[in-house]
Amino acid sequence: MLKRNLAYPEYLSEIMGDEYEIINGGVGGETSLTIMARQGAYPMKLAHDVVIFKTGEKQFETFVGNNDIDAFVSSYNGKNVTPLLQCGWDVSSPAQVNPCMINGKPFKLSSESKFWIEEETYKFEYNYYLHPEKEWISTDTIKAGSIITTYAMQNLRDKYANIFFVGYNGGFDDVAELITQIKAMITFSKSNRYIVISFHKPNNTISTIARMKEMEDSLQLTFGKHFINLRDYLVKRGLEDGGLTPTQEDRDSMSRGQVPPQLMTDGLHFTSVGYKEIATLVFKKMKELDY
Repeated sequence: MLKRNLAYPEYLSEIMGDEYEIINGGVGGETSLTIMARQGAYPMKLAHDVVIFKTGEKQFETFVGNNDIDAFVSSYNGKNVTPLLQCGWDVSSPAQVNPCMINGKPFKLSSESKFWIEEETYKFEYNYYLHPEKEWISTDTIKAGSIITTYAMQNLRDKYANIFFVGYNGGFDDVAELITQIKAMITFSKSNRYIVISFHKPNNTISTIARMKEMEDSLQLTFGKHFINLRDYLVKRGLEDGGLTPTQEDRDSMSRGQVPPQLMTDGLHFTSVGYKEIATLVFKKMKELDY
């Protein structure tokens, strides 16, 4: 993989060395509801009954849902959740979903998805399927409301430390709800070693820089020394620490409280310099917290 394509966990792994295993559970485009569903704080449930059936020697592919038919809903508020849309579904996927368990039986969950831009709007389509890990003996029905116990829920609790970098894609109605969700993920993790990173540009819920500052103040008040204010750091120190000379466009953005464009590839995702700085911030915070 080319260096410019690495995200911050890969750079963090380089900084920390072989003594630590860095598990990347980040998937692009997911709301906080989907992240909680994968992590386990509020698991996803089947939105409707699903029939797993077999006839003769042929195991039929089991369709679960798509854009028009909800496959999974959050146990937090019953809203639709959509894992695995921007990543593979095999065991090496960062989604940490597979293999999963439903009612004590092993499955793999897969998706078919495609993405495109139409009239400057990001659109996607998808289908979900369930694959029994063991041969199904006879027709059976998995009832609506059955919990999908992900790989992360089974294997990634009570790990050494957790980094929560969520929120830009929504999934909450206000800052208080975002804080409630992060607290739930911290509690589920069963570890008191954690870092919370705020997202770095306005979104549909936190729609202005002024509101972002209010959000950041609330996160700082709630999580204290565990909190990293990413936007504020990148605006004030990002170019200098990255060895970059600010352009006029950078200076204009920073004067408005926005991340300088030199650290971004498309207005949202970071350059290699930006991702290295995030990794360095996390590393320094871990040292500060004596992790």
